[in-house]
Amino acid sequence: MRGPRLGCVPYLNARPLIHGLEAELEVPSTLSRRFLAGDFDAALIPVYEILRLPNPRIADGFGIVSVGEVRSVVVAHRLPLEQTPEIVLDPSSRTSVHLLEILLADHLKVSVRLVEKSDDPRAARLIIGDPALRFQERMDPAWRIFDLGRCWREWTGLPFVFAAWALAEGAPTGTADLLRKAARDGLAARPLIAAKEPDPDASLDYLTRSIHFPIGPDERAGIDAFRRRLVSHSLLPREAGVPVYV
Repeated sequence: MRGPRLGCVPYLNARPLIHGLEAELEVPSTLSRRFLAGDFDAALIPVYEILRLPNPRIADGFGIVSVGEVRSVVVAHRLPLEQTPEIVLDPSSRTSVHLLEILLADHLKVSVRLVEKSDDPRAARLIIGDPALRFQERMDPAWRIFDLGRCWREWTGLPFVFAAWALAEGAPTGTADLLRKAARDGLAARPLIAAKEPDPDASLDYLTRSIHFPIGPDERAGIDAFRRRLVSHSLLPREAGVPVYV
C-alpha cells in the first residue's frame, strides 16, 4: 500500500509537523491550489483555505498555532497604524490577509488601504513565515512590529490556528494517525531541528515559545471564532461547511 501524498509549507514552523515524513513543499497559496486539485491526500494549509472547502476535514491534534506573539505573521510599519496610508500584502497566505482585515476593522477600528504593491515610502508591509523572522533580526530601529497573533489573543482571549492538516476525501486509512505520530516525534526533536538552522538558539526559542502545535478545545474555538468573523465580512458564505475533526 502506498503512503499518503503529503504537502507542506516550507517554513521552520512546519518542520516539527513533518518530522520523519516525505512531503512536497510549496508556499501556502500554491499548496492550497494543489490540494484542491487533488494532488495530495493531506496538506498543511492555511485555515482560511480549509474553511473554504465544501466538506472541510481536519486531522485533529496538531497544527501551527499561536497563543500570543507569533513573530512570523507581522505588519512592519514606520508610522502608527492609524497614520499608515497603505499596507502591502504578502500574497502567499490569504489567512493572514483576512486576519489582518478583521483585526483592523473590528478590533482596532483603523482604516488602511490594503494593496499588492506601493511606491509610497510610508507604506507598511505584511510579512509571513521565515521572511518575517529574518526581517525582525536585521530591521532598522525605525520600524515597528504589529504582531497579528498577539493582537488576536488580546482581543478574543483565544489561540489562533494559522494552518492545520486538511484531509482529502479518500485519503488512506490511518493518515491522521500518521500525522499525529510525526508531530509528537517532531515536538520531541525540536532541539535537533533548530540545531540545523543558522541561529539554533533563536530557532529553538521560536519553536518552543512563539509557535504552539497542539490543537484542542480552545484552538477549535479559535477556528470557529475566525470562521464567524469571516462570514460577517462576507469572506466566507454563510453556508460554508463547519470543519470535522478526524
